[in-house]
Amino acid sequence: GGTLSTIRGLQKFRKSVAGAIGKVDLLHCHDADTLPLIRTIDAKRTLFDMHDLQHTWARMSNPKSIIRKLISKRMKNAMLSTAKSADSVITSSEYFSTWLSGYGIESTPIENRISAQETLALPESPVIGYFGKIREVATFELLIEALYQIDSNQRPSVVIAGDGVNLDKVRNLARKNSDINIEFLPSYLHSELPLMMKRISMMFAMYPPERGNITEGALPSKMFEAAAYGRPCIVNRNVPMGNVCESESLGRAIDWGDAQGLAETITDLHGSTVTPLHDSSRERERFIEVINRLKI
Repeated sequence: GGTLSTIRGLQKFRKSVAGAIGKVDLLHCHDADTLPLIRTIDAKRTLFDMHDLQHTWARMSNPKSIIRKLISKRMKNAMLSTAKSADSVITSSEYFSTWLSGYGIESTPIENRISAQETLALPESPVIGYFGKIREVATFELLIEALYQIDSNQRPSVVIAGDGVNLDKVRNLARKNSDINIEFLPSYLHSELPLMMKRISMMFAMYPPERGNITEGALPSKMFEAAAYGRPCIVNRNVPMGNVCESESLGRAIDWGDAQGLAETITDLHGSTVTPLHDSSRERERFIEVINRLKI
């Protein structure tokens, strides 16, 4: 997000949606991309569903860029201004709700948890999974650095499933490190999760902390998905996702950049399973409460 082509594409999309929709009972705006529709669509009630801090993505590819900082600030101010017009706001993280409250916006956290699943049998050999958008090469550079510190006879293989702006760069990284067995799978459907989870023994979800949403409260859905099938997850330490991961015993949190610590954790986690404290039932109840309060 944040490039001129992306901005123009979103403007075109919102214009087409506004022209195709008449008066509605409830306008559910999924993330800040569609939030401006609150001003153009005649709706009895409006709900802003803030899954992430969209403005932080504008700085991802070059956090030090002055231009990107200005774009990010403009996006943030526009989102906050429009969000105050929504009848109700929900977020994907308690930490995001706290962030919004600092700007006078009340919201309800509804996390991206899935329903409880059967704990699947673990593969005989350790396999690390990364399922989702492939945005940052640094994530995989850290993982590969850690894997080289594990004896080749015990070294886990890796399964990367999904797509993203840096997929080609990560594929090139894998080719340059052919001593590590890395398999790529295409984007997947939610119904395919059981078969995919059966192939791995743990999930990897560490990200460069320069991404503002990491420190402000992003909770990776892959952490909750893995836990639902009994798979532990490795996440960043000293940020909200690490707090949730360790407080709920969903895996381990490691300092970003600590390849040795990551290698030791990967070795320790193989053969272990986890049990989530909460599943989607709690989140579903929260969402129903939000809808009932709207009195549509």
